[in-house]
Amino acid sequence: MRTLTLFNVLIAVLFAGAVSANTADDGALRKALTDLDCPTPRPRVAIYGFYATGKLGSYEGYNIGDGLAAQLATELTRTGCFIVLDRTGLSNVLREQELALAGVVKAQTGPQPGALLGAQILIKGSVTEFEASKRGRGLNLGLALPNTPLGMRLGRNGATAHVGLDIALVNATSGEVMHAHRVHADSQSGGWTVGLDHRRGSLGGDSFKKSPLGLAARNALGRAVLAIADDLSGVPWRSQIVDTIENDVFLNAGSATGIEVGSVYRVSRVVRTLIDPATGLVLDTLEREVGKVRITEVHDNYSIAQRIGEFKAARGSYVHQ
Repeated sequence: MRTLTLFNVLIAVLFAGAVSANTADDGALRKALTDLDCPTPRPRVAIYGFYATGKLGSYEGYNIGDGLAAQLATELTRTGCFIVLDRTGLSNVLREQELALAGVVKAQTGPQPGALLGAQILIKGSVTEFEASKRGRGLNLGLALPNTPLGMRLGRNGATAHVGLDIALVNATSGEVMHAHRVHADSQSGGWTVGLDHRRGSLGGDSFKKSPLGLAARNALGRAVLAIADDLSGVPWRSQIVDTIENDVFLNAGSATGIEVGSVYRVSRVVRTLIDPATGLVLDTLEREVGKVRITEVHDNYSIAQRIGEFKAARGSYVHQ
């Protein structure tokens, strides 16, 4: 009886140590994403497929680069803090517009060319580490039952998966890399093997969680989202004037941006563009503030503002914080 009691204690200790895995870290990360302080209005970010070649290019038929880029788009969208433009599927969007232009689909139902949203920030990534089993471990314990031809076996095995990514945030206007981060995460998986041995045979079963890579990828992308939100919290928001009717000023920013009625923004117009004569690159644009506007109405695709004071609000002028 004492032997069986000791065996039960060993089972409890092994199990208690095994189930801890990354539960605490995962819970803290999910809470941080839930409590994320969103920038307002919401910035427009475009996600391109992640760079992954060689042995990192695919895993069991899974396209790692495009798959992780799609997961990042999902994670960013779930926060509600960004206007996410998924460029990994852009070819399908352009194909649908080509069908409309060719008259293959009805003009009333076809997408309107030239209406794609432009991005302020481009998000690019590279898969640098993708390991299903960074390290493994195992332990087996056997015990013969007294006065019987039977024996019991209990085994514990596990592995640690690892995912590492390099993320870059690029200014869509200048092409400058604004921020760069390396994010990584581990995930542990494990299973039990229980067997009953007889001197003439044995019977056993094995249970193993086989999704450590998925959890490690999700945690790495979650950390990337936190880093992106922190980087973009200080990026100035900008929209442009579409048209003016008397004192009404129409902006190309709708409800999706998070713009609110009553908010006051500055209006600036470009007075000169500095172009490098040697390379033809735009070095800078010189702007002059001409006045302010207050938002009075917010619609799905545009907003209406009123001038504060007298000034000329020309089409194409910038509206910003």
